[in-house]
Amino acid sequence: MSIYRAFGDAAKRTALIADIRGKGPIYQAWLTRASVEGDISALSDEYGLHPAMARLLPALGAFGEAEDAAGFYESLLNAIPVGAETGALARQSLLLAWNDPVYGRANIIKPGPLRAACEGVIALVTRSIDQPVDKKAWRAARTALVTARSEDTSADRAVDLVMSLAWDLEQAPGAAHDVITAWSAAVNIEADASDEDCFSDAENETFQTEMNKINEEAMEALSEKQSLDSIGVEEFLAEVERLWAADPARHALKQRSMARRTRSNAKMAAWRAAIQQQVLDLATAAFRSPNASLSGVQPVHSLT
Repeated sequence: MSIYRAFGDAAKRTALIADIRGKGPIYQAWLTRASVEGDISALSDEYGLHPAMARLLPALGAFGEAEDAAGFYESLLNAIPVGAETGALARQSLLLAWNDPVYGRANIIKPGPLRAACEGVIALVTRSIDQPVDKKAWRAARTALVTARSEDTSADRAVDLVMSLAWDLEQAPGAAHDVITAWSAAVNIEADASDEDCFSDAENETFQTEMNKINEEAMEALSEKQSLDSIGVEEFLAEVERLWAADPARHALKQRSMARRTRSNAKMAAWRAAIQQQVLDLATAAFRSPNASLSGVQPVHSLT
């Protein structure tokens, strides 16, 4: 199905891994938030990764904000043989967003027409691992999902994720990014909602109000001493922290918020680790034979 074959030669893979390990120019353009709007076609044109594979990996590593992501990237790239086709691996990885037993969106959507429409999309993604799916089938699946969700809005975030899955990755590889970011956002919301010390609606409103006030107060205090253009980020943040600490009631609210964010971040790290391991397991199983590509054909050299 795909013209892309990984790396072209072992030296290219080694160079790519070295760049990621050193957070070099490829890493900066690809595995950080720069990739969201940036051009990462070089990962496919020069390094032979399927565009969907290239697009899903930045979000799965929290766009460089998770320090543990580099080891995952290195392990994954080492697990992909030179010349392997990675489009099917991308599709299998994205299917985890639906069928993972802990974090999959299949756990969210109840039986009924909406779930049936979602399962129709998942069936097409599964079929596309081994064979092309025509445009009419993808369009029909999306239409069915739109119709079903118009009558059932109980799981809109999960449906948005499934809608992102309902595209041919040969034509719209950017959908891979949309799936992982939607999944990450949903897991983050669930992590906050399940926290042991959730803010009430009133507390959340108070915290937001106080945060806005403090930001304004900090800027006003600093602007009395210097011009607005000369205020640096570090001194602004220092002034903000001083203002939070100066008021016991405000400070207590801030400390609770920070503790909750720490707990939610730990839950997000657990999600990333679990999914990264499953992607590695999928790659290991798919490429167990050193001479086999995921599509079952003998690998060929990259076109570049």
